[in-house]
Amino acid sequence: MELRHLRYFCAVADEMHVTRAAEKLRLAQPALTQQIKALEEELQVELLRRVGRRIELTAAGVAFRREAQAILEHVRMAALVAQQTARGVAGRLAIGLTESAAFAPALTQLLKQARERWPAVDIHFVQARTEELARALIERRIDVAFARPPVPAERGLRAQPFAAEPMVVALPDTHRLAARTSFEPTELGGEPFILPHGRRGEGTLRDAVARLFEHHEQTLNVVQEVPEFSMAINFVAVGVGLSLVPASLTGTRTDAVVYRPLHVTPPLEASIMLLVRDEAASPVAANFCELAASMSDEQ
Repeated sequence: MELRHLRYFCAVADEMHVTRAAEKLRLAQPALTQQIKALEEELQVELLRRVGRRIELTAAGVAFRREAQAILEHVRMAALVAQQTARGVAGRLAIGLTESAAFAPALTQLLKQARERWPAVDIHFVQARTEELARALIERRIDVAFARPPVPAERGLRAQPFAAEPMVVALPDTHRLAARTSFEPTELGGEPFILPHGRRGEGTLRDAVARLFEHHEQTLNVVQEVPEFSMAINFVAVGVGLSLVPASLTGTRTDAVVYRPLHVTPPLEASIMLLVRDEAASPVAANFCELAASMSDEQ
């Protein structure tokens, strides 16, 4: 039995007329009649019965028609999904995110547009630290990742700038400077700071902050290093010190912490990098990266 036999039978069952079904299928009537008889012989059941000049389905024919239609619909959907997947408008996309990158407005907008543009794509998110995301990319457990610098120099991976956002000063609401509406770098020298891990020369935020303080001849007093910005904000809340965090994180905790702009030229920014594999991406991932690049160019 082949799919064409199911199509032939369903056409006859829909039309309840062999001649009309043959015209619809663009087959000669004798050929269609022969195919239906061959199908009945293979099944060893009668599917169609002639009643005078009419054709009607037997009980077996009704049951067979129902299952045949389901099979044909499943085959149609399989072909459609295959075609959509090849075009990158259907399938699965696994996106890795670091904790702080997940809050960036540019990334939120990108994900919103991706969902609207490709509703048939199943987007799956994985949150982890940058090193773990890099390993997941190499092992093909995720398709792309978004992280803040520095990113590991792993063979087979490349990182490209996606977005940047301003840094703001986070300080305890009980701090003597909490009433200020903004800060200059010269007002922060000597204050106890909580900053992410990072050595000089790595292109990290820690490096950028150190250069900023040196430029303004201020002392950078780091009293605590943390792996994530969220931990820095929690330490600020308990009074350990001040911190500099991406502006998008100001809504993550508002109790006991106040956030103020930092006035500096050029602005101190936190970057977000898009990490991908060097090898050719899947159609879905390629479409997503193209959308990310176009949004990055517009910023």
